Amino acid sequence: MSERALAFVEEWVSDHVTAKDAEGDIKARAKALADQCLADASKGGVPASEIGEAIDDLPDFMVGAIEEAEERDEHADRFETDKEAAELVDPRAIEDAEEDALEDEDDDEKQ
Repeated sequence: MSERALAFVEEWVSDHVTAKDAEGDIKARAKALADQCLADASKGGVPASEIGEAIDDLPDFMVGAIEEAEERDEHADRFETDKEAAELVDPRAIEDAEEDALEDEDDDEKQ
């Protein structure tokens, strides 16, 4: 996998994809964004084949990026209580997730 291609796409997405891209036909917008990303990558010396090696389905990747941008935008404008904010960054939940991941690794090794 090309780290250069992946880095290019991630930076391109952060510069070009917004919550407004979710308005209308999201799949058509994602396809248009993917095409523009490939064109810009080519201009920057990153061939489409290299992008294809890093990301199997660029339009689908763009759909996910659009949905994430929309979600961030929704949360940015929404008031959250202190309790809700604390639940989002609950350190115990992170510790529990880490423990669960380690237990899963142990289980996988035993199989």
